Amino acid sequence: MRVLVVCAGGLSSSLLVSSMEKHARPGEVVEAHGEGSVSRFIHDVDVVLVAPQVAFKKDAIEALAKPLGVPVGLIPGTAYGMMDGLAAMTTARALLAADRIS
Repeated sequence: MRVLVVCAGGLSSSLLVSSMEKHARPGEVVEAHGEGSVSRFIHDVDVVLVAPQVAFKKDAIEALAKPLGVPVGLIPGTAYGMMDGLAAMTTARALLAADRIS
């Protein structure tokens, strides 16, 4: 599973990604990119997580992701605030699993 974390391009997202990588299973890859570069990276991922500070961009990101079959979800604010990589990875896995069922 390849996870794209969409952020405003700040330091906090890189901290969350580091925490997520600690909870990644073999073969799971996590990367973060600013909301302005989503269109360059969305073709290479399985799921997109949107950081709380750019939640207002979720609809636009979904419009890019839907034709590609890539699910998009928000990182829970508490997970982001506490840099809880396990919670963020759990969210990504649940989004991907739900997308595969539907």
